[in-house]
Amino acid sequence: MGKRQIAAQETRRKIIAAAEKLIKDKGFEAVGVQDIATEAGVAKGSFYTYFKRKEDVVAEIAHNKFVAVEEQAKSAGDVCEQISSFLTEYISYIVDTGVNICQQWLKNVVDPEDTQGKDKLGYDTGVIREALIAAVEHGELRSETPVEILAESVATTYYGAVTVWAITDGKADPIKIMKSYSAGALRALLSAYKA
Repeated sequence: MGKRQIAAQETRRKIIAAAEKLIKDKGFEAVGVQDIATEAGVAKGSFYTYFKRKEDVVAEIAHNKFVAVEEQAKSAGDVCEQISSFLTEYISYIVDTGVNICQQWLKNVVDPEDTQGKDKLGYDTGVIREALIAAVEHGELRSETPVEILAESVATTYYGAVTVWAITDGKADPIKIMKSYSAGALRALLSAYKA
């Protein structure tokens, strides 16, 4: 990788970090592109080199954590522990980024023009589906396990916890919600299909 590519990656990283900090502290609406550029120590035009709009930065902030959380979950134990790890680690990350970013992300994804958020739902459902398929293939769950139905059900519960946190302006505890769900309803649901 050349010096220009390294410098470009560093500029992009600075913009993302600045946006995350400012939006977390002040809220999406209170932060302008110029604010982000100033915080990052770059020209305003540099922002537009990497992002078309502020909403794209919010999507990028969320995207940066995907792979690490998924890989960690794969080594968590049985299928229930893997799914639980994925859900609670990712929701912990969402809480760490702040309710303002979460609220903006939710606004973005209900916009019919936004495809990034819809991809995230597909990604999360896919991670859960893959864990269930692996459990079937390894004989942990029976072959007739309704993988697709379970994956969609679990993802819906996860998104419900995120939404509840956002609409209560951070007063609900989504980590506690996911831990309770994982230890109770999720474990009971998967136990019904144990091999």
